[in-house]
Amino acid sequence: MKRIDSLHTFTTQTTYAHEDEGTAEASSSSIIKIMERAKNQFPGIISARQLCRALDAVLSKNGFKNETTFLATSFDCDEVNRSLEDELRKGFNDNFNIGGIAGFPFGGASSFAAMAHHIPLGGNCLMVYGPHIGIDFDGFAGKVNRRGHHGSGTCCNAAWTALHYVEAVHSGKKIHSPDPSDPIDSQQVFVNSALLGHADRILKAEDPDVETAYALFECIDALMKRIVDKCCGGARSDVADGVNIAYLGGVQVNTGPGTPEYFVPLKFELRNNKGELVADLLKELLAEGSKDILEVLRQKRLDDKLEKLKSSMITVDIKP
Repeated sequence: MKRIDSLHTFTTQTTYAHEDEGTAEASSSSIIKIMERAKNQFPGIISARQLCRALDAVLSKNGFKNETTFLATSFDCDEVNRSLEDELRKGFNDNFNIGGIAGFPFGGASSFAAMAHHIPLGGNCLMVYGPHIGIDFDGFAGKVNRRGHHGSGTCCNAAWTALHYVEAVHSGKKIHSPDPSDPIDSQQVFVNSALLGHADRILKAEDPDVETAYALFECIDALMKRIVDKCCGGARSDVADGVNIAYLGGVQVNTGPGTPEYFVPLKFELRNNKGELVADLLKELLAEGSKDILEVLRQKRLDDKLEKLKSSMITVDIKP
């Protein structure tokens, strides 16, 4: 009789079969590989620092103030995702996390409602969400170099598991998944099931790992929409009147120690407390994020000098 693996056994045998392989230390050539792969595979990619600067520039034009903006995130549990959250917190204070594995907002409507009631009075909210994928020092997408290891390892673990689950199911392999109501592995069961709906495009893709990241974003975005519709679309919204929420969705791209973290913005919408679209800000964010940082800093210094000059000027009324 052909053996039927449990989901946990399948996960450990496939996802962690190639840990600590490849180049272990960063070099100038490996950093170049990472940057080239990131830009080639993910059009519109922005470094984490550039993203935060661009967010501040775009949101400030739309009534957001740093001191009253509430930050919420839905990222995977992986420690490599904390770097982007750290950058976001520098500009928008501590974050409320509604995410689970692969970046799905598994906190659901209850978590969203709690988040909505934590938004400062008279403030707004920035919600950043999406899956993640690593690029290791050899330029391989789907793996990342981690501190204290001799090589790279799987990244994202949940996405890698789901990808190989889809491949296995389509090849006829049987895998026993626990009941979705059992919390022991319910999140991975959900992720696997969600990705099955994108099997054809993933299996035909030139790089299935990269395609999986994009497919997972669509799955996550669909769940986020259901949550927003539930919490904001009814007769009584969980979000207070006058509060806007900026929803930034995309793919987080992780790299090894000593290299920049990245984010690929795929959706950036400003919505009111009823969930109605106020403005699509994606093009503006991408344009702001692609600006030369040195030129931006030079312009800011010039603007600051002009403001100081204006404040020091004395107004004199000249009477005829």
